[in-house]
Amino acid sequence: MAHLTSALFIIEFFLILLIMLYTLLKKGVTFKVGISFGVLFFVFIPVWVMILTGTLELSKADFSYTTITDIVLKKNVNSSFLLITFLFSIIIYLYFPSRYAGLEVNKKFKPSIKSYFIVYLIGMLIVFIGSGLLEGGNWYQNRHHFFESAGAFAVLTAFTINSAKVLIISSLVYKWINNELGFFKFLFLVITFTFWDMFFSGNRIYLFCTAIIIGLIVLKLYPKKTLIASPFLFPATFFLGYFASIFRHMRGPLFLNGLPTFEVFIAALSRAMILEPPNPKLFFIGISESVNVNVIYNLFNRYEDFLLGATYFKPLFFYIPRSIWEGKPESITVITANFLGGSSLVSTIIGEMYMNFSLLGIIILPIVLWFTEGVITKHLRSYGSITNIVGFFFGILFFRMPFSDELLVFVFLVFILTFFNVFKKYKFKFLEKHENN
Repeated sequence: MAHLTSALFIIEFFLILLIMLYTLLKKGVTFKVGISFGVLFFVFIPVWVMILTGTLELSKADFSYTTITDIVLKKNVNSSFLLITFLFSIIIYLYFPSRYAGLEVNKKFKPSIKSYFIVYLIGMLIVFIGSGLLEGGNWYQNRHHFFESAGAFAVLTAFTINSAKVLIISSLVYKWINNELGFFKFLFLVITFTFWDMFFSGNRIYLFCTAIIIGLIVLKLYPKKTLIASPFLFPATFFLGYFASIFRHMRGPLFLNGLPTFEVFIAALSRAMILEPPNPKLFFIGISESVNVNVIYNLFNRYEDFLLGATYFKPLFFYIPRSIWEGKPESITVITANFLGGSSLVSTIIGEMYMNFSLLGIIILPIVLWFTEGVITKHLRSYGSITNIVGFFFGILFFRMPFSDELLVFVFLVFILTFFNVFKKYKFKFLEKHENN
């Protein structure tokens, strides 16, 4: 049976890869391309490791304090079939026509990158001051204390920061593909911003999304040259991927004594390399965060207290302080961690769907993805080709992160986008009126 599950996994892998490449070459980066890449990267890299080695090992250095187990393929045939079924439901969505296919968009939109960056800086300053990181401390503990003590205000700030990040990166990509920014200038700006953000926020997902979107756009523009150059690009990819993987070991002590010096950074890097030395298998397990698949299997095997959609209602109540409503729905990452141990664990959209709806989630999942894509396209359709770029980001984010959190990030993104777009219109009208007078 293990051979049958392996064969089905491989068939699904190529079905998803095929629709991703077809959509990319025909339409460019889109929400569906983001979902496809998220599945291929966060699920199928660990699955390939499991198929080739027979076991998906858990990183004991990171998760020994949890009850998450290694996954032995031969002993998890039923759970593998369940994962295959969930993946097939995603494939149905990917091959189903989009809700707003061929929608016309406004090509006159001009993003306000400076405005988005100001919003981002204000948000980051609030977090640094509120958490006391400027004075020193542990990155995890200080941020956790700030978000716990500041309640809805801290959550609001986090969502605003993440919305501004997506807008800044998407706007830079938008200007690049519309020939408003040269490639090397774009590359300098986007690399500077994403590395700077990862360094100070500790969050790697936006750097990851940016690297992938650049790679996919280059693949679309120059498919033959990209394939020819791919063997030469692998060393750089390995280095960047390895650094992004071990950064999780660095961010905790990085701000221990305030803003880190170069010496502190090197010391943290050396420590991280000792904890996770360069190794091909560990590299693929690390960059794909394979623990997420271990989590999915453990949920399939043991989780029974189904939530009946509770985590999907969080956007309606996030602003209510927990002191007023003690039983307010938690994020799925917290619920997963409470079940398996730890403080926060990623279940991906597959695990979250299962924890809420059990086997019924197989039917609900493609419907949710279809409507989510429609909502994103509908609310961004007046902002030009940035619609697809933002959609790609949220394709990856909705797959990997808690659904309700990313829905709130999208709501704040639309608010920021609309606010500055309206502000710009009134500003130009005021200037025209003033010049005429």
